[in-house]
Amino acid sequence: MKNSLPDHGPSATAKWRLSRNWDLWALRRTAIGYILSVELAVGIAAIWLLTTLGSAPTTDWLRFAALLLAITVHLTIVRRAEESRRDESAGPYFDLTSVWTFAAAIVLPPGMAVLVAVWLRIVLWPIARRQPYRFVFTSAHIVGSTLLANAAVHLSGFSLDASGRVLTDLALLGVLVLVATLYWFVQVLLMTVALKIVNPQTRFVDSLGTRNDNMLEMTTLGVGAMLGLLVATHWVAPLLLVLPVILVNALLHRASERQAHLERLVAEQHKAHLQLTKDAHTDYRTGLFNTNGLSEHAGKLTDRCKHAGQPVTVLAIDLDHFKRINDTWGHPAGNAVLAEVGRILREKLRPGDVAGRDGGEEFVVVLADTGLAQGTAIAERVREAIGEMSVVTTDKHRNTVTLRGRNLPLTEDGPEVRAISASVGVAVVPDNGESLLAAQHSADAALYTAKENGRNQVRVAGIDIHAHRLPVPRVDEPEITRSA
Repeated sequence: MKNSLPDHGPSATAKWRLSRNWDLWALRRTAIGYILSVELAVGIAAIWLLTTLGSAPTTDWLRFAALLLAITVHLTIVRRAEESRRDESAGPYFDLTSVWTFAAAIVLPPGMAVLVAVWLRIVLWPIARRQPYRFVFTSAHIVGSTLLANAAVHLSGFSLDASGRVLTDLALLGVLVLVATLYWFVQVLLMTVALKIVNPQTRFVDSLGTRNDNMLEMTTLGVGAMLGLLVATHWVAPLLLVLPVILVNALLHRASERQAHLERLVAEQHKAHLQLTKDAHTDYRTGLFNTNGLSEHAGKLTDRCKHAGQPVTVLAIDLDHFKRINDTWGHPAGNAVLAEVGRILREKLRPGDVAGRDGGEEFVVVLADTGLAQGTAIAERVREAIGEMSVVTTDKHRNTVTLRGRNLPLTEDGPEVRAISASVGVAVVPDNGESLLAAQHSADAALYTAKENGRNQVRVAGIDIHAHRLPVPRVDEPEITRSA
């Protein structure tokens, strides 16, 4: 099924949506039909087997009662721990209940084995807290695997009592291993088919669980086989095993808590590492790269463009008379201007470009796959945007003041608040050098030329200022004999 809509107009889109909705409904009907068929088959078999309970001997009833009591005590005591393990699990979690159901499968008559599995699921319901249809389906395939394991043991013809013959006892061991494998495989197969119907991309290996989960399940089935052999000898065996199973559950709960705690620590450490990495490369005042981040990311961008045969434009930007802002209104005002310039650069540049604060009021911008004409136009837009800024801040006496760009018209606030503008130098790799450092030096030289010729303008590296028309300094700018 496609993930995007076909580009054939509204009618094709409507048809696709109708087809998709029909496919989803057909998929749901198939899944519901499969689940109901499994539940119906298991239910019929279970009901039929329950009719045979009247002929069961007293010993089997004692074994049955001991297993029910052990299940009830076990799941009642570990309820809180199992709820916590279930909540912390990212997917399906494995518990120790197979100890009881597998033991019942190999030692009890079929009808009693069914009742043990059903009772276990009833007691487990407050812990599982799943949707009813999911819980019933899971219960059905557990009952089904229990019935198949029970049938396999009885059809093998082996007695669970020790015979004293080595080969016979080893053969019994092999039968129990095969039955345990069948018990596990049937549950995985039924669940995989259900998942495959709902999501056709599901693979069988995706339903197997993690390595640790399967190790726990194999251990549980092994203990269940041992319990079945013990129950065949004496019916009180489940009552002897219930305490060790509860203690193992407690150990699993503690291990789960420690693992969750370690995962949280690792996640927090990773988050802190990412934050430290970001802080090490970011100027906190402007949100742009600092000198280290600028050098690293701009260098990578330049190398990538050179490898692709693309030009790179470097802009050297310096705020005009920035020291006057700090001296007149205070450093908080200067910091507010820097932060606003950082915002403007982030908004005006493309996602692939690199911008950073190179110390003080100086900024460097590196434009990927950008030639001289386009780079100069971008420089002019940045200069104009900075010259049209309005920054609301406070002065030295905590009075509110609005600093304005020098490109804005005069207002009643007076000309002195028009204090923000920038000079920009432009250079290109490879025209002004094969390396980023060489181009940056050329851009700095063009920036000083802009400052020496009146500020608030863009100059291009290597161009004679007397042979080209360049922006004329504003009449309200004071004459400057040296760069600020």
